[in-house]
Amino acid sequence: MKESKKSERRERIRYAKHLRLRLVLRRIPEQLPRRIYKRAKERFFDTATGNFVAVARARYAGKIREMAVSFAKDEESIILITVHPLQEHQKTNRIVSSRWVPYEKEKE
Repeated sequence: MKESKKSERRERIRYAKHLRLRLVLRRIPEQLPRRIYKRAKERFFDTATGNFVAVARARYAGKIREMAVSFAKDEESIILITVHPLQEHQKTNRIVSSRWVPYEKEKE
């Protein structure tokens, strides 16, 4: 009998309390951080915080803009920590200063 790809382990995504607070304060839709994490074409390791960062374009406050989701990983899940819109040049400045180091998502 063949094993289907659906039987492979899927990442469990959890929201940190801090992220839930940020969703309310920044008026961000609840599912947006999850979508940013899943759709991100760019991922970084943040040397200042020790967390990972996923960056993707998304609609926020009536505009399409780059959004960043900071996350941590453990053996069982992905913990989304915070979400925020990136200001113009913010991503570039963090890459040039080596605060954000490109990171490849592991294949599952």
